Amino acid sequence: MRLPVFNPSALIPPPQSPSLTLRPLCIRVSRFLPTEAISFMDRQHRRDLKHDRFVDEVGSLTTSARENQKLIIAITAAVVAVALIGYGIYFYRSNREKQAQSALAKAISAIDSPLIQPGQPNPDAKFRTEPERAAAAEAMFRDVQKKYSGTDASDVANLYLARIAASKNDTATARKLLQDFIAEHPEHLLVGAARYSLYELRINNGEAAQVASELTQELSKTENQVLPGDTMLMLLAHAYEVEGNAEKTKETYRRIITEYPDSPYAVDAQRRVGSSAQS
Repeated sequence: MRLPVFNPSALIPPPQSPSLTLRPLCIRVSRFLPTEAISFMDRQHRRDLKHDRFVDEVGSLTTSARENQKLIIAITAAVVAVALIGYGIYFYRSNREKQAQSALAKAISAIDSPLIQPGQPNPDAKFRTEPERAAAAEAMFRDVQKKYSGTDASDVANLYLARIAASKNDTATARKLLQDFIAEHPEHLLVGAARYSLYELRINNGEAAQVASELTQELSKTENQVLPGDTMLMLLAHAYEVEGNAEKTKETYRRIITEYPDSPYAVDAQRRVGSSAQS
């Protein structure tokens, strides 16, 4: 009796497509994996996706930054240049103003210096006569005006030049200098002094009645007056005095004494009222 021949290939299943082979395998494998392991694999997969997206975004930004690097450098250089120019201008103006103030101080020292008196040595006395002193000071103030135009020192020098012009009866020059200062520097610390000088100049040169009218209107204001009340009353009294109106002059001086008893003009007003009463 013949035994059947053993064929090993009979035990090998026929070939199948990869998809058909892998799917049952995956199903069989999943049966043996716990739920926690599958969840972990999903989370890891999501992390990998987020990481890849982050890397892509960083790469994109880096590329953009490299492309704009020249522009960034140019902008930075421009900002630094503007800052340096601003500092240079500030330093130049500050240094120029200091020089101007020094020159102005010397000019003021000259015009306010005492005259030389025989037998009375005085180290501050440099001039023998008033015209000599005025001429020297005027030259110094003009030098400040010429070399340092546009500075605060130059503006103040104009006020002193107006004072010198008035002392020489050059009313037109003095008036223009004062008016220009008031118009250009309405908030300046010395604008009050300039207005006072301009009012006095006008009173002493035939405009007493007009100035008196202007001052009366200013005194009627409750705010934004061009000068303090006691100062305007003193000018008003002077205007009435130049006009020859003794009654109004006395009345205005009395107003100073009554309304402004602590004013620096009160003592002078009291003296003038007393002298007019005696006369």
